Amino acid sequence: MTTFLEQARFYGQYHQSKATLYTHLAGIPLILFGLMVLLGFVKIIIPDVLSTNLAYIATIVLLVYYFRLNWRLSLCLLPIFALMLWISSLISFAGPTRFALWVFFITFVVGWILQITGHLIEGRKPAFMDSVTQALIAPLFLVAEVFFMAGKMPALRDEMHGEKNGPV
Repeated sequence: MTTFLEQARFYGQYHQSKATLYTHLAGIPLILFGLMVLLGFVKIIIPDVLSTNLAYIATIVLLVYYFRLNWRLSLCLLPIFALMLWISSLISFAGPTRFALWVFFITFVVGWILQITGHLIEGRKPAFMDSVTQALIAPLFLVAEVFFMAGKMPALRDEMHGEKNGPV
């Protein structure tokens, strides 16, 4: 498995502008939330054993992957994902209602508009176009960048971006 640092360095090469970071800070959570709503429509029920939906399973799998990459950053994502999952479950609980479908559509499309806008400003294509796994690393990368902006985790910042500098 590729380490977090290797993936973050690759991802960081495509995200050098502050504008791109800010569009991604809004766009990526919107896309994830929209996907949680959509995946919440797929119910998995085993009578008297299990009742869940695909959004819960996908989120757990993603968090396990993140914890294997960097447990500290993943620990910070845990409550954010839990809140997003809870709200998306409230929206998707009754199935693909008109309201739920609109929430999915609006959050997903607005999220992608923000992503594309960031990359148009950056002048570079998205990292996932060169490596599809880069789409998975984005939330963890953004949490790291938020910590760096707050002056936290300087050792990780230096490892990701080099001594005393960074893309954002």
